[in-house]
Amino acid sequence: MEAEREQELIDRFTLATFMEAARLYEEGVASAQAIDIAMRAGAGLPAGPLAWADQTGLDVVYQKLADLESRFGARFAPPASLSARVEHGQLGIKSGAGYFNY
Repeated sequence: MEAEREQELIDRFTLATFMEAARLYEEGVASAQAIDIAMRAGAGLPAGPLAWADQTGLDVVYQKLADLESRFGARFAPPASLSARVEHGQLGIKSGAGYFNY
């Protein structure tokens, strides 16, 4: 049970970081590349949140958020940019396109 609780904490923090990065991207505050560079350099993340999502698989990220949304409400609703990419088959590295092109 402890491992499950720990994984939930990690998922919620990681997904919250991703969602804020997606909002910044959607609002035109910065490009995907600039957001990820800032988070790697400023927060010390090994990968920026948008690249992390592409590596994980945007469909997987979408499903995790949908699950959290069903449990905790709209604050975990998948961002529009994520929903659109998943709808168009842009699933990240595994499809060759996501927030970045591969």
